[in-house]
Amino acid sequence: MIMNRNLLTFLILIVIGSIVISCTYDEIKPKKVEVPDVVSFSVNVMPIFDGGCNVVGCHSNGGQPPNLTAPNAFVSLTYYGYVDIVEPEASIIYEKITTGTMKQYATDQDRAIILKWIQQGAEDN
Repeated sequence: MIMNRNLLTFLILIVIGSIVISCTYDEIKPKKVEVPDVVSFSVNVMPIFDGGCNVVGCHSNGGQPPNLTAPNAFVSLTYYGYVDIVEPEASIIYEKITTGTMKQYATDQDRAIILKWIQQGAEDN
């Protein structure tokens, strides 16, 4: 009886060891984020907002601040303090899309473009 238990324990350990040793995984490589040397608000940043931020009920006219519609986005972000050109990573807009409530709606590409735009002085270009 003791020998059968030892044999059973040994077989279970062999099976578990075989499973662990046979496990493989694929390394997930992050997608390469490409950001232009000069980020333009109208060419690079606004398409991010137009892609889903400034729809009715979200960050549009009468929606949640900031208003990210084309005629209002730049003023909403800069005048109301959503960008900090001294400490770009502390900008409210960047924090919201990096660790805050809007994180799920932004891609790594979006984050990189917006951060670089702020780092470059958050110009209306």
